[in-house]
Amino acid sequence: MKQKIKYYSSFFLIGVFLLSPFNSVIINQAQAAIAPAEVMEQSLTDIPQLNPGESLTFWVKYKNNSDVSWIGSGSRPLSIRTSSQTSSLYYDSSWNNLYTPSRLSQNKAVEPGQEITFNFILRAPLSPGLYWEKFSLFIGSEELAGSKIEVPLRVVATAEALPPVTPPVTPPTPKPPVEEKFYWQSIPSQIEIKTAVPQISEPQIEVGLFYIEPTEKQELPIVIEALNNQGYEVRDSQGNLLVRATQGDKLEIEFDFSIERYFISENGFRLLMTDNQLYFIPLQENNIFQITSWGNGPFWGMNVNDNRFSGKLRIHYNPSTERLWVINELPLEEYLGGICEVSDTWPMEFLKAQAVAARTYAYYRMIDPKYTNTPTGEPLFTLQSTQSDQVYRGIGGKERNPNFNKAREETRGIIATYGKDPILAYYFAQSDGRTRNSEEVNMTKDPVPYLKGKIDPPGEGKVMKGHGVGLPQYSGMTAANQGANFSQILKYYYTGIDLTKIY
Repeated sequence: MKQKIKYYSSFFLIGVFLLSPFNSVIINQAQAAIAPAEVMEQSLTDIPQLNPGESLTFWVKYKNNSDVSWIGSGSRPLSIRTSSQTSSLYYDSSWNNLYTPSRLSQNKAVEPGQEITFNFILRAPLSPGLYWEKFSLFIGSEELAGSKIEVPLRVVATAEALPPVTPPVTPPTPKPPVEEKFYWQSIPSQIEIKTAVPQISEPQIEVGLFYIEPTEKQELPIVIEALNNQGYEVRDSQGNLLVRATQGDKLEIEFDFSIERYFISENGFRLLMTDNQLYFIPLQENNIFQITSWGNGPFWGMNVNDNRFSGKLRIHYNPSTERLWVINELPLEEYLGGICEVSDTWPMEFLKAQAVAARTYAYYRMIDPKYTNTPTGEPLFTLQSTQSDQVYRGIGGKERNPNFNKAREETRGIIATYGKDPILAYYFAQSDGRTRNSEEVNMTKDPVPYLKGKIDPPGEGKVMKGHGVGLPQYSGMTAANQGANFSQILKYYYTGIDLTKIY
């Protein structure tokens, strides 16, 4: 049984997984994300007094009390950030970004029991007053327990800033504060959603979950049951009823690759044989199928088995590739609910952008299919459930991502379009300061007007992870933290697009 590209991350990739290679690193980092950290000491023991804009060097020492390493490499490195993961009052241009003063070097690791000291500059705000900022250690975007510190600063007026003894006749007009400019502000903040005419009904999508090859007969039988004691039917492609499963029935599917025949059994007793593909059809709308013979995990270091799915299941042998596929058919929005492309803790506006991009890519592939290596040339399914397309984890993914599902629902039916057509909404993890033209890295054969390379300031100085085309997810998250809405994020990275509600 295979999902040929394993579960390295939830970040989307076509051909090359954007956060690889870290199947083992992900496990260590995710475990460290819930492991305790201890503050050993820090440089400020009282409240320092600084002039407006003045800076000082601050340091804090932590101890790794967990049983796993803290790592500087990969997509989820150890860093110190503002606890809120929003722009800091003490930001200095030497920082990694507006809310990250420092991070562990890529070639370093902090082993269990070891200590690490972070040194960075704090710059005083421009207005006098008492300020407080909280910082914590993070693995990726997940805060390490026990690492939070509070850093107070008092900003005092300089002698030059004090009012003169004799006040002037006309007081000076105060200068307006200088608003910080960000790259995404070149896109208007107004969100315009077009409405497609005519509207369509929400489409059904077909997702290839996994396949079994002739050399993997030990992975058979495929065992399927409906949870909550619900009944279901098994039919062939002609709609003929083969089996009506009563509540609690668990069916076993064998396949003989030499004669291309399906066998259905229950409790070891053969029920029937057929040469036609099999459809598992629920009798209730809230039915959940469980593929009990399939171990689909772990994922991001979590000890899970994501083998539960809503909608229909299809068992389909493709003689062109000699693979027996298990395919999930369900409504598009229900599919998107099980998408696991980014952390559910990321800012809501980016999660909305991610939902629109994922929906757009899926809908594009319904119109322009890619899995057509079949005897008839008809597509076998729309997408695979791995990073070959979009990482889909079914019911388990939906349960673990309430924020993403809120973002999905708030953008329901909205896709990115160019002209009247859905775009090929490529996205990847992290840029190196610029995205790429799609034809430049062979993601498309010819130039595509909405997949043009862009300057990407959040990626400057970083190592690119992924193919580099379209939306860089970490930069999109940074833009959202800086105040960008989902429309500005999408319209910056996909040139000249519109947002269109198609259902």
